[in-house]
Amino acid sequence: MDSSSLCLPESQLRLSGSTLESFLYTVLFPPICLFGVVGNALTILVLVNNDFMSRANIFLTCLAVCDVSFLILIIPHSLANFDRFAFNYTFRYLYLPSKMHLIAFANWTSAVAIWLVVGVCFERVAGVRSPLHRLTTPSRGKLTTGLISLLTCCAALTFYNHVSHHCFIKSFCNASQIMAVCLDVNLDVWPNNRTNISPPALRTYVAATRAANAALVVFLPMILLVVLNMMLLYYVKKRSFFMYASLGRVSARMRKSGDVALPFVGTLFRRHSDQQRTEHRVAVTVCAVVTSFTITQAPSAVVLTVNSLLKERLDAHWYHMTTITSFLVVIGKSLNFVVFCLSSSSFRRRLANTLRSKYGSRDEKRSHSINTTYTRCDSRDSRILSQKKSFQSI
Repeated sequence: MDSSSLCLPESQLRLSGSTLESFLYTVLFPPICLFGVVGNALTILVLVNNDFMSRANIFLTCLAVCDVSFLILIIPHSLANFDRFAFNYTFRYLYLPSKMHLIAFANWTSAVAIWLVVGVCFERVAGVRSPLHRLTTPSRGKLTTGLISLLTCCAALTFYNHVSHHCFIKSFCNASQIMAVCLDVNLDVWPNNRTNISPPALRTYVAATRAANAALVVFLPMILLVVLNMMLLYYVKKRSFFMYASLGRVSARMRKSGDVALPFVGTLFRRHSDQQRTEHRVAVTVCAVVTSFTITQAPSAVVLTVNSLLKERLDAHWYHMTTITSFLVVIGKSLNFVVFCLSSSSFRRRLANTLRSKYGSRDEKRSHSINTTYTRCDSRDSRILSQKKSFQSI
């Protein structure tokens, strides 16, 4: 019997790998994705409307853009878990050949995002160590060059995902059904004792770039985040202790010599306490973002690295682990807005002011247009009335 005339049952046409995966991407993903896209859009709106665009704000804006891009790239995978799309020939024809490329682009945005978080944390550490560093205006040329370099390097590190699997696509049921199987090019033997037809040069390239990706996109950034986070907390505490100790020694020396305490000492205390509260809020916000990012990204990064480095086919339990950790990344991409709102009163205030100014200006324009319409109507009515009076007088 010709395989092209064989019709496959619906159980084989389903694209979800497990019941758990189907539940996560059909029930939980749609509202989380919507919340993440809207939340990151509001974050971008607040950060862009800030009067002073610091390096940290620029990095956080780019991070929000990466998160939105990641969520949009995951939408086709979510649709594939719905039977209405999984059984649709047009959707399968478009989705199955592009699945690995969508995953590659999603991994690219994740790689850029993790280094942007490292940049935010490094920027805050430099700002706490040197207060004048925060006042310097970032060079647009250097920032543009740095961001382009980051995009290029992350693209080079994640490009192997485009060629890491060889996909076989075949039509069934008289070309009314389409199936695809994607096999890792680094497997020694493909399933059913098939010979791996991948060129040796391609297998060497994929193996080398996978190892480089694991080192430069997973382990090194995680180590840097932990170290920079600890340095940030240390320098905030150290500066606070140093300022209080210095001002305390000045006051004690003046009391010991019998001099009257000068007003500037109290002013310095108040100014320092205000600065300390600001730095504390910034440190808490950055630490919250870094902690949330680490908790939601690290498990998936480790699991995917193990998946890519091991050549054996993994069992169902490990597949569930991969599904859960991958979905944890989706949750993390949607959490930044919540983290900003919970940890930063300044962000909440700027968000309220931005929304108020947007909707307020829109309402003012609407009321102005209504008043203008009324004025035009009144003037037109007055002209008609004057014309009627003139006719009556004639």
